[in-house]
Amino acid sequence: MDLIVSQHDRPRPGRVRALAVGLAAASLVVGCYGVEASPAPTTMASASPSAVSPSFAVPGGSTLALSPSPSPSPSASLSVEPSASYPPGVIFEGAVYGGNVAWSPKGTRVAVLAGASGATPSVSIIDPTGRVEDQFEAFDFAWLDEDTYIATNGISGPSGVNGFTTFTGSVGSDARPSIPGSYWQIVAGPAGVVALKLNETGSDHYVIWSRSGVSSPRDGVPVTFSSDGSLLAVVHYPRACCAGLPSPEPTKAPGPTTLDIVHTDTGKSVRSTGDIVFAYGLPVSFSPDGRMVAFRRDTADGHEDLAVLDIGTGQVWVVQPGGLDIEPQRTLAWLDSTHLDLRSAGPTAAEPAGFNLVVTHWPSDVAARSVSSRGDVATARTSSPQIDIQSGGKLITRSLPGVFGDVQLLWSPDGSTLMAVCSSFDRGVPGQVVVLGP
Repeated sequence: MDLIVSQHDRPRPGRVRALAVGLAAASLVVGCYGVEASPAPTTMASASPSAVSPSFAVPGGSTLALSPSPSPSPSASLSVEPSASYPPGVIFEGAVYGGNVAWSPKGTRVAVLAGASGATPSVSIIDPTGRVEDQFEAFDFAWLDEDTYIATNGISGPSGVNGFTTFTGSVGSDARPSIPGSYWQIVAGPAGVVALKLNETGSDHYVIWSRSGVSSPRDGVPVTFSSDGSLLAVVHYPRACCAGLPSPEPTKAPGPTTLDIVHTDTGKSVRSTGDIVFAYGLPVSFSPDGRMVAFRRDTADGHEDLAVLDIGTGQVWVVQPGGLDIEPQRTLAWLDSTHLDLRSAGPTAAEPAGFNLVVTHWPSDVAARSVSSRGDVATARTSSPQIDIQSGGKLITRSLPGVFGDVQLLWSPDGSTLMAVCSSFDRGVPGQVVVLGP
């Protein structure tokens, strides 16, 4: 069970990420704050989606067995302070770094990446009552299972190749053995598998990592996994848009910006399509059944819209909603595999016959929306402390401690608990992570 608000919101181990020095942010979760080319795009038409359940395989191909290094922890341990006395429901208060929070796979813990501007970011692992279980320096993090994690550090303290060290650890333990290589981005997958973006300039490569080994480097920027982890969305030659620092630079990119759907285990392409705008954090989102991908699209005349790729047929359906509010993490929500909800002012034209994906549009006062795998829909509204939850035909309301400038919503993996991550545009008002309950 999980929320389905963005490309980072499918049921898999949680991940948090912050800005690295000189690098752009890319978040997994919402926080308060033989390749076949696809046919030419057709405006709003599609084949009817149907469910698929491909199995997930451990990364294959050329692998290198990993043995934990006996070297000391690459990340400084922080003294775990007693849980603070917060208002009811508040489990963390402070500067949530980039709005990044992630539930553990079974929902017994929450990882919060925090750090004020200019300060070294750190991860706090907290239980839903607010008890702090562990703290350490890191600017990127992902859960491997309920008790273990993988993280990257390098902004300060001991560092590895080119100033970045990626390490694994267990909650409550100071032993954090580093892994070979230098990486700066972690993309979380299921069952302890992650994609690691190599720390390099002038090109883009990544590897698939698990405890059993690591793949050979593959071309592209890893973005998000399908819900079962069998597929990975990769972007080749990302160019600048409204955020992010592409590598290689747009003027030096050897080819067009391309979205490529690949098999996680082999890296073999399943389907690719061009005309994609990509900057870290912009939407690339698999449908729950893994048959479609929604992404931001660009055209030669500079017009930007949202498109949906049918992975099976290669057809690209162009959504032209008019006034589409493209914002990292809060642009779209898959309500189910046949229903896409967009943050926009509404459609500019009727949907053509034959398009079987229902597209709806958020009301103008909706600030954030999150859908659990149980089907419960949580909605935050602009300038309001009230959170509305539609559950089983009933409307349930919850209240935040106050009105915040930014509110993002995150369901626990089993759908039983809703969390709000809140931040304010007033530097004097601290951010809060609030458990709102079922």
